[in-house]
Amino acid sequence: MNQIREKKWLLAAALSPLVGFLVLNLLFPLPVDQLHPASSTVVLDRDGNLMRAFLAPDEMWRINVAADEVTPSLRQAVLAYEDRRFYVHSGVDLIAVARAMAANLRAGRVVQGGSTLTMQVARMMEPKPRTLANKAIEAFRAWQLEWRYSKEEILTLYFNMAPYGGNLVGAGAASYFYFDKHPSQLSLGEAALLAAIPNNPNRYRPDLDEAAARQARAKVLGLLADQSEITATARDEAGTEPVPEKRYELPFLAPHLAVQLAGQYVDAERLTTTIDADLQARVERMLYDHLKPWMGYGITNGAVVVLDNETQGVLALAGSRAFWDEAAQGQVNAATAPRSPGSTLKPFIYALALDRGLVAPQTLLFDVPVDFSGYQPENYDRTYSGVVHAEEALIRSLNVPAVNLAAKLHDDGIYQFLKDAHVTTLTEPSHHYGLSLILGGCEVTLLELTNLYAGLANGGRFRPYRLLQSDPMTEGEALLDPGAAFIISEILSKLRRPELPAVWEWSRDMPKVAWKTGTSYGHRDAWSIGFTPRYTVGVWIGNMDGKGAPALVGAETAAPLLFALFNHLESRTDQSWFDLPAHVETRRICSTSGGLATPRCPSTRSEYFVPGRSPVKPCDLHRLIMIDKETGHRLCSHCRRGRDYTEKVAAHWPAEIAVWLEKNGYPLDDIPEHLPGCNRVAEGEPPVIRSPQPDAEYRLRAGVPADFQKILLDASVSNQTSEIYWFADGDLLYSGPPTERVFFTPTVGTHTLLCMDDEGRSSEVEITIR
Repeated sequence: MNQIREKKWLLAAALSPLVGFLVLNLLFPLPVDQLHPASSTVVLDRDGNLMRAFLAPDEMWRINVAADEVTPSLRQAVLAYEDRRFYVHSGVDLIAVARAMAANLRAGRVVQGGSTLTMQVARMMEPKPRTLANKAIEAFRAWQLEWRYSKEEILTLYFNMAPYGGNLVGAGAASYFYFDKHPSQLSLGEAALLAAIPNNPNRYRPDLDEAAARQARAKVLGLLADQSEITATARDEAGTEPVPEKRYELPFLAPHLAVQLAGQYVDAERLTTTIDADLQARVERMLYDHLKPWMGYGITNGAVVVLDNETQGVLALAGSRAFWDEAAQGQVNAATAPRSPGSTLKPFIYALALDRGLVAPQTLLFDVPVDFSGYQPENYDRTYSGVVHAEEALIRSLNVPAVNLAAKLHDDGIYQFLKDAHVTTLTEPSHHYGLSLILGGCEVTLLELTNLYAGLANGGRFRPYRLLQSDPMTEGEALLDPGAAFIISEILSKLRRPELPAVWEWSRDMPKVAWKTGTSYGHRDAWSIGFTPRYTVGVWIGNMDGKGAPALVGAETAAPLLFALFNHLESRTDQSWFDLPAHVETRRICSTSGGLATPRCPSTRSEYFVPGRSPVKPCDLHRLIMIDKETGHRLCSHCRRGRDYTEKVAAHWPAEIAVWLEKNGYPLDDIPEHLPGCNRVAEGEPPVIRSPQPDAEYRLRAGVPADFQKILLDASVSNQTSEIYWFADGDLLYSGPPTERVFFTPTVGTHTLLCMDDEGRSSEVEITIR
């Protein structure tokens, strides 16, 4: 019975310290939050290298690292110098305490401390004056730390909390500021110095006292050798390493992106981006050098974005020429600033038209003056070509054909496409932009515009761009048929443009690139966007304040930098081009009309097309006509009977364009008048009334004579029509050649205006005068 009682007392005695600790642990919980003060936000490249860091909220530099991220030499040095029995004790090393007490008694002063590394973490967690009472508290906190955390976690806490002088906290910050490297790359001598500094940060800082730093490093190296952690030779070699005389500047790459991400992820310690650091540095330097000669022309800034088409990751982003150039507002991120895109959206109108079957590359488009309820688009040079093939219209960046296509796409057109393709700057409803959107009547950012072109490079599949390695890689949405995307890429790769012959010398030996330029209204923005199978690059040149400059032209200021960048990018890899999609085929078409070739077409050419999507209308421009040998009149199948006639092929231009071509001196085939007296109803298109528009409303201005408010009557007819007739409410107003200008004197009321050609075909519109 007594033996049982004794065992209980022994058990109680053994458990009482544990019970006491648990009670105290409940009463005085570990202040865990003080173990993790707010850290610096560090922005890394895709390989984990530092690009930029930001001060912690308390103005300290804390670049946190894990214990396994520091070089083994630093671990060895810290444990040898601070706590060689770290992996043996449970927070308080009684042997070390006894050894320190004996040493201090012999010396008659404090020459050695007994604090373990865990106790030092406790002291850094709760800084207090060094008294016996506070020492006891440190010991208790050390036991709490050992109870809660593993040895590796405690070592990590030490590496991130140790003071290194000034506003440097932790081995991560000290490694960068003292040695310009990550703590995993430290040499033995560097590691020994970092192990010593926290023991007396102000004394051992190498940038303040080089001799004291050398002495402290030698002491650590000596301990490592004495403990057989290193050889004497290694100790001696490490002792000869130079000691830094000043702090290094932290890396400063991609500053605009770093600021953006740090502001977006305010609580993040590390932000690992998709940036290629070497390429980023090269892009920043090339942009800076490229703009030097343009500064004298009133052009002060620019931006560049480089995308990896496979991952949609941003490989480089330069937001301005010089981040610290206050005069040029260098801290503004021009890569994400909304700007007018000029003509850079035009390829997507043609891509949509190809996708919807409205055009093929050689489809004939009209390039003549047009009026969309008061909106009258003009080409850049204020001239018109009459008719132009779709491919040429895109290569020459003509405005009128692009607007005409945009109008044909109606509501399900470019606006909705851009929204679906992750363009976020279209904040107004579609009608706010209207047809002018395609000519730059909106705002986009260089980053989103570059990403938009990457969708073409990816076969019509559009995905969000990625800035961080943690951003998901999605499949995206197929907004265009791969064949349409391929055909547009082929068109955009045909670099030579007749209207800009002076800028092509530098492009002859460049890699094959699909690209487009743009210049915004008032010469405020110059753009050049291009892509290859691997990369998409966007360049913007301009001024942050939006001030225009005559030299701001996309092909002259932005395109040279674009091709310099591609020359560098493609030199790093084997050049290749897009594979022809399996469903894209070639066919013969009429060289003039763009329709499917017929035996009547004088010349033909080849074009890519997408079966099932591309238009399949045969050429109806070149028609066989029969001419009476006796009278020279044109015969139809009805009146040719019994007459001697010859046959020839003539170009019958559509009514929408023939009159304009004739007015502007384009040679048209002479098509004789139909044989008089033939009572067969004429076939073909009636006149196309261009002015006034159907259901148009006009208001008479009081006090202005009616003769000064006349309304232009304008109609287009085919080149086989030699005379037209205008009627107003049944009364004949005019008869004569279709090239003459005709005016209607308005009176209040509703009026019907009719135009008839010389073969009886007619069209009419109704207008209202108020």
